Amino acid sequence: MSVVRRGCGDRGDSGPLEVAILVPAVLLLFGLVVAFGRTTQADTKVEHAAAVGARAAAAAQTAGGGQVRAAAVATDSLAQAGLGCTPSVSVGGDYRPGGRVTVTVSCVASLGDLTGLGLPLGSRTLTASATEVIDQTRGGGP
Repeated sequence: MSVVRRGCGDRGDSGPLEVAILVPAVLLLFGLVVAFGRTTQADTKVEHAAAVGARAAAAAQTAGGGQVRAAAVATDSLAQAGLGCTPSVSVGGDYRPGGRVTVTVSCVASLGDLTGLGLPLGSRTLTASATEVIDQTRGGGP
């Protein structure tokens, strides 16, 4: 009868065990990277909506018109970007030639939708502001 001896450093057959431990960990890490990327992309979409809303508000002739235009443009921008939230749009500023108008867009998005996992992971409030200068020759009235 011969006895098989393992020398120092022989690993035996622990390969399947390592795979069973490492594969879920690597998949979880990959999922977290994807979720972080999608959340960051959603932040960028809200920033863009605030910027186009500020441009639209600055082109309006009145503060009321600026509010209506900014809300419509920001809502449309987020809808086209595929962000499933109803935004809250606020407009403030000085509606005179050379004045500044600031638009703040805020929306509550489901983290399940943002990450693409569809799991009930809670929600996140995304907020961004942008400021535009009203054109000297076109500026609005009071």
